[in-house]
Amino acid sequence: MKSKLKLPIKQMGAAALLVSMTFTGCKKDETKIEPAIQTKKISEAEFSKLLQYISITTNAPKDQILFDEKKQEFVVYGWFHKSLTNAQSEHDSANEYIATYEK
Repeated sequence: MKSKLKLPIKQMGAAALLVSMTFTGCKKDETKIEPAIQTKKISEAEFSKLLQYISITTNAPKDQILFDEKKQEFVVYGWFHKSLTNAQSEHDSANEYIATYEK
């Protein structure tokens, strides 16, 4: 038995294309809204203490350490990044450093 339904390949391809286009639809451009980051304000004494800590632990001079207020991170030599919260927690748990350099 031969099938009575004979469609040319071009028509089947066009039909498949139309069906796939129907199901995909159009998407609007979504505008990404970045959450506002609340910046921490630290005292000048706390900042100096952290700057000294990073300088000693990375063996970098203080003039090679920058603080990016927007990202809330220290940048050493332009490529090593350490967040403010990470630096604070490391400093607070560095007992030997505190005993040697701060007392």
